[in-house]
Amino acid sequence: MNILPESLKILISTKWTFIKPKKKNILVFDEMSIKFIQFLFPKKNYEILNALSKSINVYILFKTFIKSGVINFSDNYKKNFIELVSPKIVITAIDNNPVFYKLKNIYNKPNYISIQNGMRKDTFYKECKEYINKTGQKLKADHIFLFGVNEKKRFSKIIDSNFHCIGNLVNNHYPIRYKNIKKKINSIMYISQYKISIHENPNSPLNTFEEDKRIFNQLVKFCKKNKINLSFAANDRSNKPGLSLESYYRKNLINDKWIYHRQGNKLKTYSNLNKQQMVVFGYSTLGYEALAKGLKCVSCYKHFPIIGSNVKYVKSGSFWTSSKKYSDLEKTLNRVIKLSSKQWKKIAGKYSKEILDYDPNNIEIKKILKRILLKK
Repeated sequence: MNILPESLKILISTKWTFIKPKKKNILVFDEMSIKFIQFLFPKKNYEILNALSKSINVYILFKTFIKSGVINFSDNYKKNFIELVSPKIVITAIDNNPVFYKLKNIYNKPNYISIQNGMRKDTFYKECKEYINKTGQKLKADHIFLFGVNEKKRFSKIIDSNFHCIGNLVNNHYPIRYKNIKKKINSIMYISQYKISIHENPNSPLNTFEEDKRIFNQLVKFCKKNKINLSFAANDRSNKPGLSLESYYRKNLINDKWIYHRQGNKLKTYSNLNKQQMVVFGYSTLGYEALAKGLKCVSCYKHFPIIGSNVKYVKSGSFWTSSKKYSDLEKTLNRVIKLSSKQWKKIAGKYSKEILDYDPNNIEIKKILKRILLKK
């Protein structure tokens, strides 16, 4: 009884497309994936399949109504769309959407490929488990490219697939050049996760500014004591282009002689990261990307590496601490700084393989995609 009203709601709120989808070898699932897929394929080489709540293709809409009416409309719409495009690959970078992993059960001819784009809590995994328990149906993909071994262990429990640990696609696209590496650490960059766009709600779970403030102000003290240059990398990409928020941070942090970096476009963000000697962060994907590239790192977070991680780590380790005390941060910083390049390489290699690996220039994923696309 509720099918028609729900369908009408979708029809009213969504974007309409009147052009018949073209046959392509590549079909991108969800337009949000494009900012990641652009590093693998030119735009002209793919079609896009969005959720019905985002956009509806009128040609596929009528075809679906004529063939099957409103029963299982959403699944039939996706099947007809994929069947018409006839891709060799259906690919997404929205790796935490369970809908994608149901597609192979709807239409199994293409290769379904998923690419992890961010650190994950356990929400997605719980949702998948609930679906499996409720329906008895397996979630599937042909290839899933993940950050590290920890995610492989977790994904393999809920999805049937071939798993590959490659780290972050975007980080890999901007490889680091190992030149002029100085043994002595004379600069540290702090990476902030705070989004200033939500600063008006101090109770928001996304509001990490007080933690940023505590850690950064302790870093000011440490760097002053040890004559180390300090910089602050702001996560202000969600705000208006060209708007500098430096004055806000300088007003609310210790206004000492530190350098301000805005995380603007990806090229600028990663070019800046690749120049660093050492980074400090609370919780940050960019921080673990630095670790993967072999930069010295210190993480100050209450649940290393992330809340909801399927692997439990000790509260304080070789380069991290959950303590809020300055003395513990100082101890961790000094320990990492004193490590030789050989010692740090061994530590970074072990934990980046587990948390977020590194494949410069995305060689592995490109090799697999090329093999699938060349297959007749």
